Amino acid sequence: LENKLRRAIKNNEFLVYYQPKVNLENNAIVGAEALVRWMDPDVGLISPGEFIPIAEETGLINEIGAFVLYEASRQNSEWLSKGLPGVRVSVNVTASQFREPELIDKVNKALSDSQLPPEFLELEITETMLIGNMEQVIEKLSALRKMGIHISIDDFGTGYSSLSYLSRFPVTTLKIDQAFI
Repeated sequence: LENKLRRAIKNNEFLVYYQPKVNLENNAIVGAEALVRWMDPDVGLISPGEFIPIAEETGLINEIGAFVLYEASRQNSEWLSKGLPGVRVSVNVTASQFREPELIDKVNKALSDSQLPPEFLELEITETMLIGNMEQVIEKLSALRKMGIHISIDDFGTGYSSLSYLSRFPVTTLKIDQAFI
């Protein structure tokens, strides 16, 4: 599967699907989440549950994540240029992507190349990614927020954070895990 993943990256076999976020009061689409899918030419659509763990284990997730970031930015910019109402598209960032020193440069390049205004991009991280060198995490998140990008914490309540701990991070959205409730 690792070899097939390498081939898939080389041959651009990944697709991005967009799961809409809907305001239930008026049924308006207020955002979307970019979700990666793999269309293998031999077997068809492969579930992310099958390839994401291997991509994370082998480090290939960084290339796949970069593709999703660029494609989501490009697509959202295209929607805006066609006159559609602006919505924020969220892109999941893995722990290894977040630790990359080039993350901010990659985000800058994706926005610049696509000409997407930063307020239409949201990076979604998990609570467990906040654990570690807190000052570095805050510094990186602050730099992204200063660019105008929104930051969402997904699955809050599954890790070890408290609400007071959370207040130190410059996040715009908190998605509380069902288990926490």
